Amino acid sequence: MRKFFVLLILLASGMTSYGQYYINGQDPASIHWRQINTPNFQVIYPEDFEQKAQQVAFILEKVYSYASETLEHQPRKISVILHTKTVHANGFAAWAPARVEMFPTPSQDMYPQKWLEQLAIHEFRHVVQIDKIGEELPGIFKVILGQQAAAVAVGAYLPFWFLEGDAVTTETALSHAGRGRLPSFEMNLRAQVLQKKIYSYDKAYLGSYKNFIPDHYELGYQLVAGTRSRYGADVWAGVLDRVAKQPLSLTAFDKGLKLATGKNKIGLYHEIFNGLKAKWEHQDSLNRLTPIQVLSTHPRYYTSYQYPYYVNDSTVVTLKTSIDDISRFVLLQPDGTEKKLVAPGPWYRESITYGNNRIYWVEQQPDVRWEHREFSLLRVYDIYKGTAWQRRYHEKVLAPSVSRDGKHLCAVEVGSENQSSILLFSPENGDIIKSFPAPDGMYFLTPSWSEDGKHIFTVVLGDKGKTLAELDAETGKLKKLMPFSYVEIRRPVQQGNYLFYASAQTGIDNIFALDLTTGENFQVTSSRFGIRDIQFSPNGKKLLYADYSADGFRVVQTNEKSLLWKKSQQLNEVNMEPAKTVAQQGPGAVEINEPDSAIYPSTRYSKLGHLFDIHSWAPVYVNTTDYSIHPGFSIMSQNKLSSMISQFGYDYSVNDKTGKWYANLEYAGWLPILKLETSFGKRKSQYYQVTNYTNQAGEVVRVDTSLVDFSWNQWNVDLDARIPLDFSRGKWYRLLQPEARMEFTGIRHNASTPSQFFEGNIVPVTYRLYFHNLRRQSLRDLQPRWGQIVDFNFRHTPIGNLDYGTEWSAAGYEYLPGFFRHHGIRIYGGYQQKELSASGNLLSDLILYPRGYKSFTNRQLFTLRTDYTLPLLYPDWNLGRWIYLKRINLRGFYDYGWTEALASQNNQTINYNFSFKSYGAEVTTNCHFLRFKAPANLGVRYSYMPDLNDYRLDVLFSVNFSAL
Repeated sequence: MRKFFVLLILLASGMTSYGQYYINGQDPASIHWRQINTPNFQVIYPEDFEQKAQQVAFILEKVYSYASETLEHQPRKISVILHTKTVHANGFAAWAPARVEMFPTPSQDMYPQKWLEQLAIHEFRHVVQIDKIGEELPGIFKVILGQQAAAVAVGAYLPFWFLEGDAVTTETALSHAGRGRLPSFEMNLRAQVLQKKIYSYDKAYLGSYKNFIPDHYELGYQLVAGTRSRYGADVWAGVLDRVAKQPLSLTAFDKGLKLATGKNKIGLYHEIFNGLKAKWEHQDSLNRLTPIQVLSTHPRYYTSYQYPYYVNDSTVVTLKTSIDDISRFVLLQPDGTEKKLVAPGPWYRESITYGNNRIYWVEQQPDVRWEHREFSLLRVYDIYKGTAWQRRYHEKVLAPSVSRDGKHLCAVEVGSENQSSILLFSPENGDIIKSFPAPDGMYFLTPSWSEDGKHIFTVVLGDKGKTLAELDAETGKLKKLMPFSYVEIRRPVQQGNYLFYASAQTGIDNIFALDLTTGENFQVTSSRFGIRDIQFSPNGKKLLYADYSADGFRVVQTNEKSLLWKKSQQLNEVNMEPAKTVAQQGPGAVEINEPDSAIYPSTRYSKLGHLFDIHSWAPVYVNTTDYSIHPGFSIMSQNKLSSMISQFGYDYSVNDKTGKWYANLEYAGWLPILKLETSFGKRKSQYYQVTNYTNQAGEVVRVDTSLVDFSWNQWNVDLDARIPLDFSRGKWYRLLQPEARMEFTGIRHNASTPSQFFEGNIVPVTYRLYFHNLRRQSLRDLQPRWGQIVDFNFRHTPIGNLDYGTEWSAAGYEYLPGFFRHHGIRIYGGYQQKELSASGNLLSDLILYPRGYKSFTNRQLFTLRTDYTLPLLYPDWNLGRWIYLKRINLRGFYDYGWTEALASQNNQTINYNFSFKSYGAEVTTNCHFLRFKAPANLGVRYSYMPDLNDYRLDVLFSVNFSAL
C-alpha cells in the first residue's frame, strides 16, 4: 500500500508539473539560430556567437569523460542552449525535456577560472546525475512516464544540497580553481558555526526566516566533498544506484548513505560539521586579528554592509542588505546614525562605485518583452541632491569605477562574443569616449583609477588564473604587475606607492599590498572570517573595508599603524581541505586548450522545424487549471527553445463513462503569446421522464418517474493571445498585459439527445487589460509593502447561436504597510455589471465574492475585501519526522458585498438588491514536508456570515510540487 501511495505521488507531482515546466524565458524572435552537433552534445546558439559556440562545444567534449568518472556513468547526448543576449551569468540543467541552458556572459565576481569552463563542468555534472538516475530506473517507470520519470525521482528524493554540492565538488576537483578552493565560499558557514552554533539538519537545509542560512551550494559542498574525503570518490555513485533501483522507497537516499557510510543524512551532517567545527576552532585560535573600529550599527537581524566609501573622514556611504528589508544605500554618520538614501534595483555584483559625492552603479534593466534580453542601466545618484542621471546601454557594461575627484569614469564591456574591454565614459552624461580591448582570451575585472587619473588598475583573468595589471588610460598599453596564479584576488585600489587588493592567500580573504616600485607583496590585515571592498580615507590615514561576521558584513576601519606589513610570497594555489583530497581522487584538472578556429561543422537551426519535442507521457490526464487527475493518458512536448509547450491526450470521466480527446498548445516565440486549448468528445447527462399508465377508460392509474441517460457531442476551442510587457524599474516590478480570448463551444446532437436540448455554437469573447506595480520584497515580507494591481475585463458573445449578453468588470488590489514591519494591509475592490440577453442568459462572474459565500445570479456585483496580515512566529520547529515549520502567519479579514440579484417569481425574473458581509481570520504556516522536501502551506480559515447567521471552518492546504 505504501509503494502504491508513493507511485500516486510520483504521478501527481510529475503530471502537475506540466503547467509549471521549468521555462526560464524567451529569446528575441529576431534571433537566427545555428547548431553544432558533436558526438555527445547538440549546441544551439545565436548565429553571432559562432566562435564562442565552437569553444563551448570543444570544452564540453573535453569535460565529458572527466565529469562522468566518479559517478560511474556516461550520459546520453544532450542539447545545450546558449542565451547570449543577457548580461547576467548563470546556467541550469533541466529534465523533461532534457537540456542544459547557459548564459555565457562572464560576471565580474568570477574566481580564477574562465566562465565557460566552469559553466561546462558544473552544468554537465548535473546531466550526469540526472541521466544516471534515468538510465538505472526500472524500465517500467520510463515506459510509463518518459523523461519525467528521472526528473520526478531526482526532484523527490535527491536533496538540493547533494545536486549542487556534487556539482561544486566536481568543478573544484577538475580545475585549479572552483568554489571549493575559495575561502569566501566557506566563510558564511565558518562564521555561523564559530559565532552561533551548528543548526539542525532541517534548518541548515530548508532555511529559516529567523536566521541567515548559507545556501545549498555552500552546505552541499561541505557535505558532498566531506563525504568523499572520508569514504572515497565513488561513495555517491552507490547512493544514486540505490535511489534509481528503489524509486518507490521514500528512504532510498538514506539507505544508500547508510550502506556506504554507516550513517543517514542527518548523522552524516553532524559528523562532518562537528569535524569542521574542531578544525575551524583550531585555525581560529591561531589567528591574531587586526584591531578595528566598527562603524556600522550592530543589527538585530542579519544585515550586510558592502561597498563602503568615505564621503569624508567621518562619514561613509555603503550598500545595506538585510533579511528584514530591501537593499538600499545609506550614510553612516559620525553620531552613529544611518540616513537612508536610495533603494537600487537588481544590481550586478562588483558594479558599485563612489566619487565626488556621487554613487554610480549598474542595474539589470529587462527587455520589455523578452526575458532573455536585458540591458545595462548605469544609474548615478548625488548623495546631497538626489538622482543625477541614468543611461541605458545596448553594450554589456559592468563594474564601473569613478575616480575620487569624479573626473574620470570607466567600466568593463563584454562584447557579443565575450570579448572584454575597458571603456572610458564621460562622468557627466555616460557617453562612451574610448575603448581598450583585453588581450585575446583574457577578461578585465573590477578596474579602479590611479590617484592621478592617468592609469587604471585592474584584475586580469587568463588561462592560468588571475593577475593584477596597469592600463595606460591614454595609450591603452597594459602592464602585468605579478605572475598569473589560481589564488583569488579582487578589487585593487591604489594608495601612494602601493596597490592594495583583496586576496585569499592566507586561507581567509585579507588585504594585501603590492609595492609598485619593487614588486614586493605584503599582507596588511588579519581578519577572522574575511574582508572585501577596500578604500582609504581622504587623508590616507585610515583604511576602510567590509569585515564579515555571522551577522553579516560590518563596515570597519583601522589606522595605518595597525596594519601588519608582513612580507608574503605569492602562491600559485591555495591548499584547502577537502578540495585537495577530492582533487587527488579523480582524474585531475581538465587541461583545456581552446581551439583557435572552428573545428565542428555548424548548420542552421530551424525554429519552425523544431516546434515539437515529445519528451514525456503518462497514463493519466491532468487538468492544468485545478491539477485534478483523471483516467486517460497524456503526451507532453516542450521544444528546445521553450517557445512551444504542448500536451495531447485523452480525458476519461468515470462518472459519465465517456471521454474526450484534447490538445493544448502555447507558443511564446512571437510578440503575443498564443495559446490554443481544444477538446472533442461525448458528454453525458440525464433527465427525468414521467410516464402515465392509463386504464381502458383513459384514466391515469399510475405515474412512474425515471431517469433517462442521454449524450451529445461537444467540441471546445479556447484561443488566447496576450502580450506580457515588463516595465520593471528600480525597486518596482511592473507588468502590463493586454489579452484577448475566444471560447468556442460547439454542441451537436446524436441519436440519444432530446430534441429540445440546445444545439449550436456558444462563443463568448473576453478582452482583458492587466497591470501591476509592486515593490520588491525582503525575505521576511508576507506581501509587498506598497503596490497596486488593476484588472479590467469585457465579455460578450458577438457570434454563435446563443446570446449571453455582455459583461464588464473592474477589479484591483492596493497594498499598504501595516502598523509594524512585515505587517501589511491589502484592499481588494471589484465591480461588475451584466446585461441580460434577450433569451435571459447571463455570463459567469469575473470578480471575487466575500469569503464564505458562493456565487449567485446577478446583474451587478460590488465587493470589498480587506485583510491585515502579520507574522506571528518564526519557530524553526520539527514536528516529528514529517514537517519542518518555518513561520506562522495570521490574517484577519472583513469583506463586504452588494448586489443586484436575479430571482424567479411566478415564472418571471425579478430584481432585488441586498448587501452581505463576512469576517474572520486565517492562521497559516510556511512549512516543508520532510519526506518530499516540498514547500507547503497549511492553515485554517474561520469565516462568519452575520447575514446568514452562519459560519465556515475551512482547511487551507497547498503543496508546491513544482519546487521538486
